[in-house]
Amino acid sequence: MASGIELVVFDLGRVLVRICKDWRHACQMAGIVPPPEERVAAGWARVHDAVCRVEVGHITGDEFCAEVAAAFGVLPGEISAALAAFTHGPYPGAVELLDELQARGVATACLSNTNEPHWRLMRDPSSHTYFPFDRLTHAFASHLLRLRKPDDAVYAHVERATGVRGDRIVFFDDVEENVEGARRRGWHAYHIDPAPDDPLPQVRSHLETQGVLYTRD
Repeated sequence: MASGIELVVFDLGRVLVRICKDWRHACQMAGIVPPPEERVAAGWARVHDAVCRVEVGHITGDEFCAEVAAAFGVLPGEISAALAAFTHGPYPGAVELLDELQARGVATACLSNTNEPHWRLMRDPSSHTYFPFDRLTHAFASHLLRLRKPDDAVYAHVERATGVRGDRIVFFDDVEENVEGARRRGWHAYHIDPAPDDPLPQVRSHLETQGVLYTRD
């Protein structure tokens, strides 16, 4: 590649994959009554801790649902349903972008803070949230690596596994601290604004800036 970029790494949620805005939205998508706002606020610290642990495989999906249900004062089955409804498959044009990069000889990867239930659903062709991981050169998931962004070790793992130096990697994430973690490794990292429902124009613009893609007619 004339640009010198050998690998483009994507977060999944709100970059390549559409997900719910929050737990209330996920409950609505699952057809269940969301817990009251005050209960969510009171239990959020416990929930965040459970999220961090399930995303590095320290607890199972079932254990996560039980802990969140206790924090929110709902049934574990309701949390399980909301969890399953949280992801909605790739954004229009996301798969085509991966194919375009492959055609240009650029390797691609996902690097996602995720969990076993979501990973399983996204890999299931019969699921509403199916993502064609075969279109990626590499796929990195926090619960399998037992490492979570923005831990420096997770970015170092990607470099070792792919054999690509940090200064030859472009990275996209919707969480600022994850972007900063990648920049500390020397990656060309860009924050994706999650507000627009279509993040692909932002991604394409940054890839054009890096000389990986050219403006399409």
